[in-house]
Amino acid sequence: MANILCEREDDCLRIRLSSGTTNALTTAVIQDLAQAVADANRDARGAMLCGGEKFFCNGLDLDWALACSRAEISEMFHALAGLILAMLESPLPIVGAIKGHAIGGGMAIYLACDYRYAATGRVLIGKPEILLGVPNPYYGDQLLRFVAGDFVASDMIYTGKLVRADEGRALNLVHETGPKEDIEKTAWGRLLFLRDLAPEAFVESKRMRLGKFCADLREQMPTRIARQVEIWSGDEAQARLSAGAERLKRRRRED
Repeated sequence: MANILCEREDDCLRIRLSSGTTNALTTAVIQDLAQAVADANRDARGAMLCGGEKFFCNGLDLDWALACSRAEISEMFHALAGLILAMLESPLPIVGAIKGHAIGGGMAIYLACDYRYAATGRVLIGKPEILLGVPNPYYGDQLLRFVAGDFVASDMIYTGKLVRADEGRALNLVHETGPKEDIEKTAWGRLLFLRDLAPEAFVESKRMRLGKFCADLREQMPTRIARQVEIWSGDEAQARLSAGAERLKRRRRED
């Protein structure tokens, strides 16, 4: 898989986003991630999801998305929804370990992990979609509310603000933080602990936690994604998304 690096160790799979510095999402990247999760489900006992030094994932690749047709954008949203559900419904423990920023869709993928670890320092997480003129996708909105509660989630979604991973611990977004050079090793230790639990007990515990939530997501998903695509395709959203893409280009040039 061109966008993902997978390494097997201790009967577990380390899944690393490796599609460039920002690990921005396209349908192909999402599909590769989903395939890696499916591979882990088939013959591993756990999985750890990680990314790069600067970015775990900077969300959707806006330049790519702006060149997509309405049908292609719909396909992308359905693919990301499928990935989130696959992670939530996986019988395996999935641990997330980020050394860099997890933004937008990247944050949603991170929140779908059973345990979440993050490096200290300037590691930012957030859902800034509303600042680009589009709503947070339904599954991202609901997952953030499920994990952090309505008060915290509404503040982050309506303002689009990014928070440091250190602050994320107090907001229930992050389980543990640590030095960048150690955080993946620490997260791997948690994964090995979960790997050694009685499999049936773990699976049932995970299903009791997430079963109703996933069922509700599936029920509302088609309607909500259709509305999301409609908004994305509108003139105002396209203008705001284009302006956002230009701002990102300027920042990359300045960096």
